[in-house]
Amino acid sequence: MNSIVGHWKGLLENKSFVHFIFAWLDTVFPIYVFVVCSKFRFKELGQEILNNRWLLLKTFLVTAILVPLIAAGAVKFISVPLMLGGIMLIASTAPGDPFDLVESHGKKGGLLMASALMLFLVLVMPLTVPCWMWIFTKWFPYHLAVSPAGIFHAVAPKVLPPLLIALVLREILPSWADKLSALLHKYFEISAILITIYFIPFAIAKIFTFGISGALAMFIVTTLTLFAGYYLDSGQSRKDRISIALTVTLGNMAAVLFIAHQCYPKKLDMMDFILVIFGWIVLRWVILWFWYFFMKFRMSQKGETLA
Repeated sequence: MNSIVGHWKGLLENKSFVHFIFAWLDTVFPIYVFVVCSKFRFKELGQEILNNRWLLLKTFLVTAILVPLIAAGAVKFISVPLMLGGIMLIASTAPGDPFDLVESHGKKGGLLMASALMLFLVLVMPLTVPCWMWIFTKWFPYHLAVSPAGIFHAVAPKVLPPLLIALVLREILPSWADKLSALLHKYFEISAILITIYFIPFAIAKIFTFGISGALAMFIVTTLTLFAGYYLDSGQSRKDRISIALTVTLGNMAAVLFIAHQCYPKKLDMMDFILVIFGWIVLRWVILWFWYFFMKFRMSQKGETLA
């Protein structure tokens, strides 16, 4: 067992291997954006945005104001490890992650709504993230700064090109869109399984370093933001409310990595930081599944199911 762990740690210290892992990760979520968005046409996505323009505005206000304040309150008043606190703060300001689509699919959310929200929030994120980085630098012992162009450049390429290609292919060659989507979905599943198997032991180990206070802060932030999104508009279908809740809750990993690397290029142990991110992702995933199963339990008591 020790030899296996030692081998894994050795690979994590290998710069070529780490570069390969990041190049691989850079393909996984854009591919899933394509897989999901290839199911829709321009008209469908456009109508979803137009028909829900007030909902998009309300979601923007929640993600731009309420979510960062919730994260800031948790980090301020609960003794959170410094690196975890930084991740929580940055992620709270940067919604619109392709992982929203993965979680929405897994938790029976509305994928068209999730796609519309992701597109909208990626476009408006550069307006809010730099402001919050400046505010957090005043409130906390972090030195965070990012330009609107920088944050857009870090996040948009992982969302906009695959989304646009998917929509165009659906319009002109729908049968090819279906075939390519099925093939790329298999690639995504295999990649997600392999990456999870490799990193999960280190992620779990990092979770234990968060301590009770770090886990409590994450539970509070995830729960409050999840509920804020779910109850944002009770007039929506349950599927769409699930997608809204997940979009509000999930932060953008690409934004976190970009801002941290830009602000601490020499001081930061990037591999340790990455493992903390994976710990943050896994613990957040556990909390989301806890509330998902709780919702299913409550629904079963009423004789309802999630279709």
